[in-house]
Amino acid sequence: MKTTLYYFTGTGNSLKMAKDISQNLDNSECVSIPKVLKQNHKIEATEVIGIIFPKYYFGVPQIVLEFIDKVNLDKTKYIFVVVTFAKGLPGGALSQMKKALYLKRKSIDSGFYVRMVDNFILWTWDVTSEKKQKSLHKNAEIKAQKIANIVSERESKIDKSLMEYIGPVIFNYKGFLRKVNTEDKKFYVTEDCNSCGLCAKVCSVKNIEMVDEKPKWMSLTCQLCLACLHLCPKKSVQFGEKTKKRGRYINPFIKINELINED
Repeated sequence: MKTTLYYFTGTGNSLKMAKDISQNLDNSECVSIPKVLKQNHKIEATEVIGIIFPKYYFGVPQIVLEFIDKVNLDKTKYIFVVVTFAKGLPGGALSQMKKALYLKRKSIDSGFYVRMVDNFILWTWDVTSEKKQKSLHKNAEIKAQKIANIVSERESKIDKSLMEYIGPVIFNYKGFLRKVNTEDKKFYVTEDCNSCGLCAKVCSVKNIEMVDEKPKWMSLTCQLCLACLHLCPKKSVQFGEKTKKRGRYINPFIKINELINED
């Protein structure tokens, strides 16, 4: 019985989690959600699927909800969800996924929250310290093994969160969804930009075009994953003023070419 792990990632955390789980499962593969959504034909899911993505504003990224809406789950018999997160408590992503899958007449068989390194540097904090990163990576690998064991046995286990229902309300998740595609208006490049075009290549939703050898954010499909900001080799991509003095992050076990989304 084949297992397909559908993932959405910006700087590699959710991809690393998907790969770690996949390595501990027989007959499995990892598939990028943005890439599969670009296909013209119907998305037919396998009998066992995993959906792995980061917590956004205590909820589910817009593109993951789009994937759930479009995927055909008629043949699927077991669904597990893995939500990666950093600061604070996990949030309400699992409850939101339950609702989204209910509309497809499906349910979550197992669901997990996994703490990983923080890359969301748009508010008041910086990237997780390197010392803390090491322990987070190790703990995430241990959790991936446990998840794989549960999935292999087709067990039912769902992690709980104290912020499951109130987190999205407090952090205005609905407001985030309404404006996320145009939040890219705050991105810009400094004079350090060397016109390499990597920011456009790693944009999973093709929201960046190179115009006159400089990136232009199109305000069409941005997910605010921050791949363009963190992967810029010159730290030229900025979001307002705060990011100028803050660090950058890519999961150290993921290569940049694994995050490039060229067709």
